[in-house]
Amino acid sequence: MKTITYSLSAIALAAMLSACGAPMNNSQAGSMAGAVLGGVAGHQFGEGEGKTAATIAGTMVGSYVGGQVGSQQDRYYQQPQPAPYYNRGY
Repeated sequence: MKTITYSLSAIALAAMLSACGAPMNNSQAGSMAGAVLGGVAGHQFGEGEGKTAATIAGTMVGSYVGGQVGSQQDRYYQQPQPAPYYNRGY
């Protein structure tokens, strides 16, 4: 029960830190999804206090990796895209 409490606390903390105000961009959404998935994956390893540490470590690593993937998507979508052939302004 204690491990579940720590897991939910870590996920809630990640949610609060990444969802401050404005709509989320891909970096923030990726960080949130990565934290949840990393926490769940980390919870599968270890026993006793080791399970708690693995859950927290999984949450942190997942948040970082998800944020990096989302950041790449943000940079890609901010690049100017060529106009489609039918909308070239002729």
